[in-house]
Amino acid sequence: MNQSWVDASRINRNTDKERRAVDHTAHPLLDPEFAKKGSRLLYLIRMTFRRILKSEEAYRRELTRLFYPTLTDPDLAPDMKTLKAQTAEYLREADIYLASTIDLLPAESQHAVLPLSVITDCLDVRDLLGLSIHGDSERLRYEARRKLALSQYLLQIDQSRSIQDGPHHKTHFEEVLNEGLWRHTKQIHDVNIGFHIHEDGKRIHYSTRPKPGDQLWDFRSTFVEKERNGRSLGLDVLYYNCRFKRSVTPISFEVVDGTRRVVENVRWGDMRQETSGSILSKMIRKGVNNPDEIGDIIGAMFIVNDNDALTDLLVLLDSCIGTPFGWRNVTDTLNSTPGGASLNSYSSKDFKVFKGDVDVLCTDEGGGAPYRFPVEVQIFTVESYLRTVCGEHEASHLALKLRQFLFGLAPKIFPEEIYGDEWLELESNSGLG
Repeated sequence: MNQSWVDASRINRNTDKERRAVDHTAHPLLDPEFAKKGSRLLYLIRMTFRRILKSEEAYRRELTRLFYPTLTDPDLAPDMKTLKAQTAEYLREADIYLASTIDLLPAESQHAVLPLSVITDCLDVRDLLGLSIHGDSERLRYEARRKLALSQYLLQIDQSRSIQDGPHHKTHFEEVLNEGLWRHTKQIHDVNIGFHIHEDGKRIHYSTRPKPGDQLWDFRSTFVEKERNGRSLGLDVLYYNCRFKRSVTPISFEVVDGTRRVVENVRWGDMRQETSGSILSKMIRKGVNNPDEIGDIIGAMFIVNDNDALTDLLVLLDSCIGTPFGWRNVTDTLNSTPGGASLNSYSSKDFKVFKGDVDVLCTDEGGGAPYRFPVEVQIFTVESYLRTVCGEHEASHLALKLRQFLFGLAPKIFPEEIYGDEWLELESNSGLG
């Protein structure tokens, strides 16, 4: 691990302070002190456990409330075998999610937080409730609650309207761009970039003539020319991608054909269909308990040559996806005078981007009134983007995800009250030591 990645002085947050002041308000079941606080939620959980422990029918009805909350007649719900199978699927997903997050830890730290086997072997809500209340150790009780909480969040994500409509919203946004931008395409050509980090650890040197030892990135550039404001505006868009947050392909670095290249690998690949892992992580990290509050379910990324090209792209986007008054939460760290909303608090101070949310108007497939949905737009210059894929740069996407995990997620799912505070020790300059 590159220690500069987690140097607290180089990012936008007091990580050491926040690691020791974890707020579990949004996720009470992840609070290691939950059982000691005697809340009314704890009372309801205990009451539910006593009820389903005494009656199999009560257990069936409780599971029905989880999976079919709008069903007015519980007798119409599937049988107990089907409900238990549905429950086991989400509990298994919770195990896969947790195992995948543990894989992000340094190898020497992973063993300290591996879940107890009795928890990973348990795929029954009633049994987990029993362990969470009557387990013979604080760690056992906590891990049972955590598994219940994670599986419940995964179910809520599946039941979220914004998640369910995500593929439709992505398709609609791309149709808007096809009509307003890409139909003005004049040429498509490939560009091969070689790049390496400068000795100062900040700047990126790049060239269309790669040198030995350079990392490589291939762009398929699209030249667009469109009439705007009485003049012909031409622009090379080196890269465009629109993603639905449930489908995430992280960047990694591997040796391919003897050359170090940037490639894309799938995380949480064992989770069923499209993964909810990134959404779940963000909910916990940001203290959000409603998946509909996640603002970047649909995200679009553009890469252009330089700042002038970035301005031209904004003009072209303005012609098809909204008005200057339709942008929200704009931040611009590429401008000579950076401003706007704050970047992700775990971002490097050398992360450069123009980003903001645009509300896109969409027709209701059910025949209702038109409505708007948000799209997070990020625009990079070539140099600022290469920082995010350079494995040695602290502004890299991998470095950001590592910081989000170490500082934002790990303290909430591996609390020091349960696992101690010595299992994850990095060098003193990391901000963790």
